[in-house]
Amino acid sequence: MTRTPRATASLAALALLLVPLSACAAEPGTERPDGTDLTEKVEPEGGSWPEENPEEVFEKSAELPADFPAEFVVPESALVDDAGSRGPGVWFVVFKASDDASAALLWDEIVSAGGFTVGDETETGDGGRSATLSVPALEVTAVTLPADDGAVLLSYDLVSVGS
Repeated sequence: MTRTPRATASLAALALLLVPLSACAAEPGTERPDGTDLTEKVEPEGGSWPEENPEEVFEKSAELPADFPAEFVVPESALVDDAGSRGPGVWFVVFKASDDASAALLWDEIVSAGGFTVGDETETGDGGRSATLSVPALEVTAVTLPADDGAVLLSYDLVSVGS
């Protein structure tokens, strides 16, 4: 059987394609020189998780920090779920509303009472909403988080602007 130059070139090109592909993945049971099976999932020494967080990391406080900014007006009807300070000039507060309608009213009351400008407002993937609220002294990241029971958390991260 005689091969034409075209057939020989095609076979050579096919061989060049197949050789690198055969080296891409380790075959089951393949071992490295140190004896480690390349197909086996290996967890780090001591397990997959570091030491557990201490309990105080998860404790909530329903009281606003003493230095919480007055520019962020907290409505009297608001139920504080958690609040605190993350450092100088940085705070957070989380409110809990019983349903979507109550959450929307609380959101609007906070924006109105604080005289905030609302920017970057979007709907979140879970049906909540997020926005950036701003006044000259503060920039606030606001997010609502719907819960499975119908309640809604309203989370606000505040950062002092200038001073």
